[in-house]
Amino acid sequence: MVELTPRAQDALLISQAAARRFDPEAHIRLTADGATVRAVLASRPEPGDAVLEVGALTIFVAPGVTGTVDAGEHNELTAS
Repeated sequence: MVELTPRAQDALLISQAAARRFDPEAHIRLTADGATVRAVLASRPEPGDAVLEVGALTIFVAPGVTGTVDAGEHNELTAS
């Protein structure tokens, strides 16, 4: 289960809105890289991804991303 802090939700919403100016089908996909969470653009979920809907966001969450996702300095995402 993944939860987003308000700060992470805001950062991801801004990223998704910017991406959708170029590709209306763009979504954010979260992947794990140690304690860091990477946000990449994807048009559809990968096999095994969970789909998380939070407000105006639809996020694809890769296996291995768990906990609470927060955005720190420069909107760097971390999970705890």
